Amino acid sequence: MSTTVKQAIVLALGGLGLALVILRLARRRLLTTRYAFGWLGVGVLVMLAAAAMPFVGDLGKVANITPTAVLLMVSSAVLLAISIQLSISVSLLQERLRSTAEAHALLARKVAEIEARQSKSPSGHENEVSQDTA
Repeated sequence: MSTTVKQAIVLALGGLGLALVILRLARRRLLTTRYAFGWLGVGVLVMLAAAAMPFVGDLGKVANITPTAVLLMVSSAVLLAISIQLSISVSLLQERLRSTAEAHALLARKVAEIEARQSKSPSGHENEVSQDTA
């Protein structure tokens, strides 16, 4: 069995293993559907890379690098793209969290103002009700 075939088998098994782990994580709801599909796509790409090993060898010969180096370059590019996408997602979530915290602070201030007005009201009834609930 040639080295290329062995590498293809290892890649295919790795892609299949990745897909199974992702499905298990998604099933346990540790990974959202959005990210599960993304990582399943990566697993499928790994399995397709296994099928494309002979072409990777030819591409390596043209570029004068080994097939392993070609796969490492491609996988590095995929991981870089994933990192950028996750950075964008985190940035958007951080902005949403900041907006939510600001809205919460404004609402808390309004509630405090309303409670202060009610406690200063001349009728003792509202003051008694607010003390009963406290």
